[in-house]
Amino acid sequence: MKLEKIERIIEIEWDMFQHTENMGGRASCQDDFETFYIMRRTQYETWTDEMIDLYLDFSAGCQSKGRNLVTEKYANMMQYTDLHYYNKHLKPFLPETPAESFPLINKIVHAMIDWEQDFAKAYPKLAGSGRPITSDMDKYGFTSMETYARGELETYPVALLKLYADYVDELKAKGKSLSLMSQEIMVKLYGYETIEEAEASLQ
Repeated sequence: MKLEKIERIIEIEWDMFQHTENMGGRASCQDDFETFYIMRRTQYETWTDEMIDLYLDFSAGCQSKGRNLVTEKYANMMQYTDLHYYNKHLKPFLPETPAESFPLINKIVHAMIDWEQDFAKAYPKLAGSGRPITSDMDKYGFTSMETYARGELETYPVALLKLYADYVDELKAKGKSLSLMSQEIMVKLYGYETIEEAEASLQ
């Protein structure tokens, strides 16, 4: 049941992604459904059922109204990578993020950074094959995990951010890492039995 809901979310997001216009024309990743599917499923499988239910309702509602959350996510990211362009060309057309969202987003992102940095110490090859972790490593066309996360989280409703922040607290209290949980799912979707096996396969 949970996987069916996740796949419905991915279906909605893929449709939105297909209607997202890139500054340099259509991006090659817009033709790579397999990678898109694995990345998005990896994220959502770590979420609670309550988070999934809320986000499915929200994303489906946005789709029915013609609101493209994927376009908004990438536009939001531009405020961290090209503020002048963002202010002039994007901000006037974007929904305003509620003020109460930002403390929640900061809490979630700071936890993500800590988890990613710990993961990178344990599995440097796997970590090195993904995005750089922090925004000080942003480059044009190559965005950090931090900036990507902020751009996406700013599209979430406050109710989901509250659930997410509470979930972060719960995981930290249990000594669990969302990064480790995500990677365990991802390596299996790529055909590996364990994270250690995936790490050993990289040069």
